[in-house]
Amino acid sequence: MCRSSARRLLALTLWAVFAAPVSAAPSAAQLAGKRLFESGIGISGEAPQAQVGSGGLALPASALPCANCHGPDGRGRPEGGVTPPDIRWSELVKPYGHVHENRRQHGPFDADSFRIAVTEGLDPAGNRLDQAMPRYLFGAQDLDNLRAYLEHLQKRATPGVGDGTVRVGTLLPLRGPLAEAGQAVRGLLESYVAGVNGEGGVYGRQLELVVAEYAGDAERSLDNLMHLLEDGDGVFALLSPFAAGFERRLTDLAKQRDLPVIAPVVLELDNRPAANTHVFHLLSGGAELARVLADYARDTLELADHDIVLLRSAGSAWDGAAREVVAHLARDGGDGPRQTLYRPGLSDLDAMVAKLAAEDGKAVILLGSGLDPAAFGAAAARAEWYPELLVPGPFASQGVMSLPEGFDGKVFVAYPSLPTDRARADWARYQALLAEAGITRGPHATLVASYAGAELLVEALKRAGRELSRESMLLGLEKVQGFESGLLPPLTYNTTRRIGALGGYVVSVDLSRGVYRPIGPWRALE
Repeated sequence: MCRSSARRLLALTLWAVFAAPVSAAPSAAQLAGKRLFESGIGISGEAPQAQVGSGGLALPASALPCANCHGPDGRGRPEGGVTPPDIRWSELVKPYGHVHENRRQHGPFDADSFRIAVTEGLDPAGNRLDQAMPRYLFGAQDLDNLRAYLEHLQKRATPGVGDGTVRVGTLLPLRGPLAEAGQAVRGLLESYVAGVNGEGGVYGRQLELVVAEYAGDAERSLDNLMHLLEDGDGVFALLSPFAAGFERRLTDLAKQRDLPVIAPVVLELDNRPAANTHVFHLLSGGAELARVLADYARDTLELADHDIVLLRSAGSAWDGAAREVVAHLARDGGDGPRQTLYRPGLSDLDAMVAKLAAEDGKAVILLGSGLDPAAFGAAAARAEWYPELLVPGPFASQGVMSLPEGFDGKVFVAYPSLPTDRARADWARYQALLAEAGITRGPHATLVASYAGAELLVEALKRAGRELSRESMLLGLEKVQGFESGLLPPLTYNTTRRIGALGGYVVSVDLSRGVYRPIGPWRALE
């Protein structure tokens, strides 16, 4: 090789080593745009003016920086009943435009329509933006810098993702009465992650499990979770976090932080379809299983809607669940079941049962954690009334087997999964992981769900690809169809569905022999 060729090769090699980091750093325009976006300070070093509301109240832009409403990542956060849009440049220029929550719609932005939106408060179709959006008196250079930073935002590093690692968080009880359960789940997940990493990780990235403490009460647990999200590099997603007692707050936090959550351990699912965009449950909860039982009462027991009584606990969660059951039965033109409200500690169960018996109810669906099937059965026996009793699995206490003999052959429980869902090879792998982690006892259902959740996590990471982002992760999860974890029914999600195995099994309770007998196959809900 001639000397000049060697020099050229050396120059190219040095350029390859040093040029990439330099080009990846924010440009001067992007840094100036960042200061304007986050603090409202323009290129002059002062805050340009902004006008707010129909009256044009003048304030400095430093009092109303973009990041206050649109968030440091530009994705928007609900604030005072208003949801500011995602203003990353990749979102603004989407070729199919936008349709907003208030039905305002317009085409994609370009540099000129972006200037008009920022300075005059009009979208590309000429529609007035929300009154909460200030109109900024930015000069041409400030506008160019702001646009450069919005282009940079879409390329910012995703929390918890490095060149060689993906940090996955969880929230587990490490002390107190649930410590054994938390340590068992931790051991299982650590063994699972070690196995994935031993096979090369996912697209060359090693998984790193980061554990925060579920403290038993909602406030301390959420505080620990916030530290998990905000300290250091943060985490990319949550896997099997214990969230009993703050299910709705987890749903809201996940949406606000654009945080995927897989297989949370909850007392009851958050049944707000529009609110839950980021929490992916594996199995049906009590409300969904009540719908399975309602179908069974009507289709198999051949009961009319007015023969079915929905006895439900008081509380907003059960109000929503009851509406789901009623709407489910009414979808084919039915009137829905009769409803009776039970307030634990306040309602007179004997009087309530006597009234239902007098009204000749043929079947009772129990809905709510405050309803004890054994207590209901004892009250019904005192009234010499033995209706068909249908109980979602989460509310079926051990007392189900001690119900009065008059209920024999009349008790049905719905479960989200059964041992028959287990594939032999996957069950063997699961048992091997338990042995490897030294787990000889623990919450069986929670451990199975945690294993299946880890399987789903890895599947979603593979679907998201090497260029990993939370957005690509969510899109990957929404495309999961019939995924076999090996221990649960197949999991399916889409843009609106956040329960993978939506449906359940119905089993009859043989009181004389003390056994459960499955009735037919899996019953899917639409």
